Amino acid sequence: MRARARRRGPRTAGPSLTGLLAGVAVGILGIGLLLQHSTFFEVVRFVLFIALGVALPGFALWRLIGNYSRNLVEDLAGGFAVGTAGQIVVYLAAASIGLQAWSWVWGPVVLVLSFIDSDIRARVWRRVAQPLRPLQAWLFALSTTVVVLIVYRRGPGQFLPAYTDPLRSYPDLAFQQAVAASAKYDVPVSTLWLGGEPMKYHTFYHQSTAATAWATRIDLTDLIHSLTWLPLFLAGCGLVFALASRFAPTAETGATWAGPLAVLIAGLGGAMQPLPDAGFGGLSTAVAAYLSPTQNLGVMIAMALCVVAVDLLRAEPPRSRWVLLVLLALVAAGAKSTILPLLGFGFAFAFVHAGMARKSNRTALLGGLLAFVVFVAAMLTIFGGSTWGTEIKPFKTFSQLSSSPLATLLSWGLAVCGMWFLGRKWRDVGTAFLMGFAVAGLIGTLMTAQSGISQLYFLRTAFPAIAVLACVGLANLVGRLGDRRGVALVGIAGALSLAGLAVARSKAAGDRDPWLWMLAVLLIVGVVVGLGWKVFRRPGNLGIAIVAAAVAACMIGSVLVPLQAFVSDSASKLVYAKVSRGGATAAEAGAARWLRRNTQPGELIATNAHCIIQRDNVCDSRHFWLAALSERPVLVEGWSYSNQANRIALETNSNPSLIPYWDSSKLATNDTAFKSPSADVIQRLRNAGVRYLFADRRAGAVSPKLGEFVSIRHATLDVTIYEIK
Repeated sequence: MRARARRRGPRTAGPSLTGLLAGVAVGILGIGLLLQHSTFFEVVRFVLFIALGVALPGFALWRLIGNYSRNLVEDLAGGFAVGTAGQIVVYLAAASIGLQAWSWVWGPVVLVLSFIDSDIRARVWRRVAQPLRPLQAWLFALSTTVVVLIVYRRGPGQFLPAYTDPLRSYPDLAFQQAVAASAKYDVPVSTLWLGGEPMKYHTFYHQSTAATAWATRIDLTDLIHSLTWLPLFLAGCGLVFALASRFAPTAETGATWAGPLAVLIAGLGGAMQPLPDAGFGGLSTAVAAYLSPTQNLGVMIAMALCVVAVDLLRAEPPRSRWVLLVLLALVAAGAKSTILPLLGFGFAFAFVHAGMARKSNRTALLGGLLAFVVFVAAMLTIFGGSTWGTEIKPFKTFSQLSSSPLATLLSWGLAVCGMWFLGRKWRDVGTAFLMGFAVAGLIGTLMTAQSGISQLYFLRTAFPAIAVLACVGLANLVGRLGDRRGVALVGIAGALSLAGLAVARSKAAGDRDPWLWMLAVLLIVGVVVGLGWKVFRRPGNLGIAIVAAAVAACMIGSVLVPLQAFVSDSASKLVYAKVSRGGATAAEAGAARWLRRNTQPGELIATNAHCIIQRDNVCDSRHFWLAALSERPVLVEGWSYSNQANRIALETNSNPSLIPYWDSSKLATNDTAFKSPSADVIQRLRNAGVRYLFADRRAGAVSPKLGEFVSIRHATLDVTIYEIK
């Protein structure tokens, strides 16, 4: 028996029942949140497809190609990232030949192959090598739960149900749905709200959602507004945890809390907020997890890239992990435009680090070349050379945030001050890679400018890696105390800082300096917890204990305002997006859905609705919901978020959502058909390919003579739909 054991190799461990229960608890919570705004059968179809059509096939590829089997959190999160990447690649290929409805077939094929071949089965379905400890599993579940509940509260809990109240909406979600609607039928994706004009944009999230819609037959409204955000976000949290575990191994330091804390900081941290009525920009993943689906996908892909890149740079076998890196880099090119520059900087830092240490820098060189080549190819093919309104304007971010550079950088720096205590971790090439990734995010944010402070997405994409470095530094600092119960010091310092900073924010008013109040609280917490550590005769130097407690207080204290936003609307306004006007009424939405059911894909619609808000001849043209709900091209609906609008805004230094429509004659013909119809005007629309007229009475008066030239097909409280024969 001993001989057989030696031939089979060392036996790997399985996850503990207690740890699995923590995962089950998070799963039950997730399904419960999905059921809040979707029907039972929709959730069942969605969960089954995500599990069998994306996550498990990706899990099989993650383990087979990457030879991973560290723990289930890492394998499931990495597997979901790889599965999503595979889904996107297959969908793009299938859609190009008109078979997008069958793009889901690849998943079952991968699963079948992973079972029928004995060698593949042994590699894919083996036990994990380093199962999470029960405390670690429950801490991870707790931190993930807190972040997910905040995202839900300020996401679906605030904006749903969709398309029922015009005073409670978020126009960008309608934009995302309109792009996904195009992705269902068009190759390449087009600007449906502008007659199907070509569109250069990072659209891989929309292709992924379109693939899910074809496979599950779930409406895009439910997918984008209610369902897809959660698995992407959970996988992102899992990959942050996996990345932290590579730098703060529990076996060496006993820092069971480092990975879970990294999830909490990445999810809610990023900036100290001492001012009661001004924020310093939302950097955490929770800010955009729901309202920016492309960023949600981008963070997951970026963290998966970091995990694979770190392993390759450390020369961990096998070399087949290059396949995962190439796949993820290709998908990153169209998932979020901020990822590849950060990846390239990361490899550049690793290259310099390896050279200074007189070690082989071949992997860093190849990785950097990969990032550069894919980035250039993406700029030429996916973005068509367009910068989507990005300009080189150093330090304009500070004026857009309406804050001083010193205050902003101090706010950001204190929130991640653990980075200064990485110690010997600086000698690791993986640390150099993450540092380059982080520096690139900061440079991109400070050196460029976009409307709506969208350059913050550079730092938002990098921030999970920054959070990992900060938590690893804190773990290293606490580890110098030589006590495996350092979790108590971190937890107590964090709890006291949250309580103290909450009081300080309420007291900091009038002539009292809020920064002094905040710094005083952090100093007091550090001293009190450090002294208490020694009073209870714990090992380690008093100075180190005080500094460690103060650093923990800074980092955990940065999540205070995002946490308060769970119950406070005033705190929410400092961090999260506000509910705005411009949505559809139930009657308008119903009419748009009627068009989807009773027309053919590609049939052109004209409407008199163009502005979500119009004052003094200034039109906010972020009107996308007709194209989103009808899934049909509209001659002229809104014109924001198009390549032409961004070009004009860049040339005129104006807001792309407020510029006038550039083809005034086309818009005049369109609107005349509703206000003063004639046979000649209707004929011009017919010649332009228009088949249906969507006359929205809330958008303006509609002439009663319109029915003399076209046929009424459908009428609701707010809308009448006409057909041009």
